[in-house]
Amino acid sequence: MVSPCKSVVAPSLRRTRGGRHPGGFALALVFVVAGCATTHSATRAPSTTTAPTTSIPATTSSSTTTMVPATTAQWTTYGGDFGRTADDASFPTVTAAPSSLWTSPSLDGAVFGEPLIFDGQVLVATEDDTVYDLSAATGKVQWSDHLATPAAAGALPCGDISPTVGITSTMVIDPVQNMVFASTETESNGAVGHEVFGIDISTHKVTWSRDVDQRGWDAAAHLQRIALGLSGGHVLVGFGGNEGDCGQYNGWVVGVPETGSGALLTYKVPTAREGAIWAPAGITVDSTGDVFVATGNGSARAGQAFDHSNAVIKLSPTLTELSYFAASNWAQDNADDGDLGSTSPVLLAGGQVFEVGKETTAYLLDGDALGGIAGQLASLPVCDSLGGSAYQAPNVYVVCPGSGQIDQVKIGPGNAMARGWTWTSPTGGASSPTIAGGVVWSIDLSASKLYGINESTGRTEFSLALHVGTAEHFAAPGAAGAMIVVAGSSAVEAFH
Repeated sequence: MVSPCKSVVAPSLRRTRGGRHPGGFALALVFVVAGCATTHSATRAPSTTTAPTTSIPATTSSSTTTMVPATTAQWTTYGGDFGRTADDASFPTVTAAPSSLWTSPSLDGAVFGEPLIFDGQVLVATEDDTVYDLSAATGKVQWSDHLATPAAAGALPCGDISPTVGITSTMVIDPVQNMVFASTETESNGAVGHEVFGIDISTHKVTWSRDVDQRGWDAAAHLQRIALGLSGGHVLVGFGGNEGDCGQYNGWVVGVPETGSGALLTYKVPTAREGAIWAPAGITVDSTGDVFVATGNGSARAGQAFDHSNAVIKLSPTLTELSYFAASNWAQDNADDGDLGSTSPVLLAGGQVFEVGKETTAYLLDGDALGGIAGQLASLPVCDSLGGSAYQAPNVYVVCPGSGQIDQVKIGPGNAMARGWTWTSPTGGASSPTIAGGVVWSIDLSASKLYGINESTGRTEFSLALHVGTAEHFAAPGAAGAMIVVAGSSAVEAFH
């Protein structure tokens, strides 16, 4: 466990309100970054399994979890909710092609995380360890906070993020505490580290920072890619490895108290090596606070004991393992780099869990007890999927980056699954989908296009040119308050 002595808590600033591979309304392109609080500077801009939880787990003053209803103008975590459904059910129906509303000033680095939308603000972070607060109305920078010095790409044993690695995961907002939490990779005197920051959104001040590196691990070999979550008064932080799977790393979940002080919670995937928890769509949390993660390849092979690699794992709010699922061919997936954990578990309305990975099979699981090895409720051949899925009952939308497609998967009746339509990108690329206004939105990264797909027919309805640089691996739009938000390498753009 890491000593809490590195935590710096300023209670007086708290407010009590709400790589790996990577109609009208508004669209903004955004990335998320966070950093180390040993050095930071703030700049103020000149004044100018039950059903998926759509509420926001937050903490009271006693750090117990409460369920706070999300407003229609909030997108406070990847996918809009901790069930990772990527669906804004309140979004007005889109009947006409949106037009550009604004483009932000240039940012100091690339944004890899999904944009967050809260109380008229768009919050993003960069690989230079800077958090930006943009006006949702104008795109102007309201404040920015440079948290730390990011790690140079050359300081890592491998990877595909350059020239620096800073905040790669999507941040998370607790609207009750009016706090945003960000996780950064840093470098100081040649040493790579990982820190989580708590920032008061109103004052844009860092109220605490916390070292989350674990004793004995190789920090440079661990990448914090998966979007942050909240459960039981803790910020949930997941770890995997860099692109290339080099070095000695393991999958971890670390729970950091939202107050910044107190013992860390930890769960380590019990494999000798790897077992990454890296899917960009985030750590999944149900309405009781139970946690769901999916893991990647591990070290075990055929004939060896199951090591929780290529699995879906259910944890309690204190990160105690409750159950798991793995396909019967988990060991072969280890050998073939067939990560089951290349997307995040999605919580469905019937208490089921949906998971799909690089091994081209979708699984329907019982959220109460995941079923162990070969214990799925149903399975269905689909595509090789990486990033995040989207869900609006009764359909799940699965991204297929390798083929530039989105597959619709129909759930039900009961535990049945069946293929629906398949959409093929006109320009050959597709990224993690978001549902808003009766439309499935997906980005072609290389073509700098945002496509709107008819949710019922799978036809291309809208094609929008983006002006934010290059969207990064697995980029996904956020959606709230008649606004859609997507991230790019140099700027943020909004459409209405």
